[in-house]
Amino acid sequence: MPREILILLILAAVGIVGSIGLMVCNAVMGRRALEIQDGDDEDAEELDGFIEKAEDHPLEAAQPAAEPVREVKFTPFDGAQEEPPAPAQFDAPQEEEPVTTAPLRLVKKEDRSQSGTRVGDIALNIGNAQDIGMRPQQEDAFAITPLEESLVVKDHGVMAVVCDGMGGMENGAEAANMGAIQFMRAYLAANKVDGNTLVDAVYEANSAVYQAFQGKTGQMAGTTLVAASILPDGLRFVSVGDSHIYLWRNKKIYQINRDHNYFSELLEEVKAGRMTMEEAQRHPERAHLTSFVGIEKLELVDYNVEPVALRPGDRVLLCSDGLFKTLPLGEISEIIATSQEFEAQDDLLRAVKAKGKRKQDNVTLVMLYCDAV
Repeated sequence: MPREILILLILAAVGIVGSIGLMVCNAVMGRRALEIQDGDDEDAEELDGFIEKAEDHPLEAAQPAAEPVREVKFTPFDGAQEEPPAPAQFDAPQEEEPVTTAPLRLVKKEDRSQSGTRVGDIALNIGNAQDIGMRPQQEDAFAITPLEESLVVKDHGVMAVVCDGMGGMENGAEAANMGAIQFMRAYLAANKVDGNTLVDAVYEANSAVYQAFQGKTGQMAGTTLVAASILPDGLRFVSVGDSHIYLWRNKKIYQINRDHNYFSELLEEVKAGRMTMEEAQRHPERAHLTSFVGIEKLELVDYNVEPVALRPGDRVLLCSDGLFKTLPLGEISEIIATSQEFEAQDDLLRAVKAKGKRKQDNVTLVMLYCDAV
């Protein structure tokens, strides 16, 4: 047999063998594809899940699972009842703490009052006042949505937030300012304001403060936070720490949030008969906060489940503890009742300064005036 013919036969045989091998491979792969399509293989399910996740979140497919849904303890407030609940009968005496850092002003001194706006059936005006007291630095911060921005008011109502940096920790002033700024940013970034918007904004602020300080540098930083949003359907509020939100109505004043300090827990012991009031008031840890913005795991948050319907003549007061630790609640109510138009916050601040308290804390007040249109 000629050499050329032998070479051709060998090449032909190799081609036949290769074709048979390719057919077998295709058959195996086709079976494997059918197994994946039919869902008979565990790997197929994992692959399908990854593909689905990658399509929905292309930049997050390789990220760890999201944190579990948080559990929030809250104080429900029934806005449909005729009068708000009565305030707590006892005020916790708290120790004075030194202030160590300087603040960043969120609202300029010359912007202490703003022109009014309309929210639903309420004509709304805002007044604010602040004083350093007898402390070397200001550790309070506050922010207010601009009333002249009609689109902001239309979509988000009017929001005010007050933060009181914790002087016993490092970076108290910075924590207060960051807490107020981040809360306001998160609130305004929401497409729609509902029952969860304020709570979500608090968690955004808490995460920002924690990561900026303890989570990044190991330094402790914390702040209280109270915020109130006035919308066409009423008042929504949120609270962490021991700053206060008051509703003044018909010459009566009500604290509508709850203090997050150990004294509040001691009061439960007093009510149960396991402790006397004198023992609670003298407890060395009575002033310790049980919740604040800047904590690693924020669980205790107060907010109202349903909005509080507002009436013409209502006043909503947000303040740091420099006010209510100096002025009795009855005096605060009387000053609001007798103040001239939109000047209650200034009169309250003058009354605080007139007390001449030797270690007067920083004072911050934001007053929301609700009147008939």
